[in-house]
Amino acid sequence: MAYYRIQLNDGSSHTLQAVRMRTDASSLYLEERAAGDWREVFSNPIDDVERVQRRFTENDGTWTWLQERLPAPVGGVRAW
Repeated sequence: MAYYRIQLNDGSSHTLQAVRMRTDASSLYLEERAAGDWREVFSNPIDDVERVQRRFTENDGTWTWLQERLPAPVGGVRAW
């Protein structure tokens, strides 16, 4: 699982572990997979999110935080 650091416009920061990050038209979600289902770890209105970073571990064991782009919103309707 990846570590994400979510920095909000109010100056607060949240560091969380999640399998995936997704968005819809209004919110950012971090989710984990449990028993075959996706479970929400964190959600926040997307307008309040200043920056999202993902943690990478270097070969020497140090951490590097790289800025992530927000994924494209997932639509509510699927065409099968």
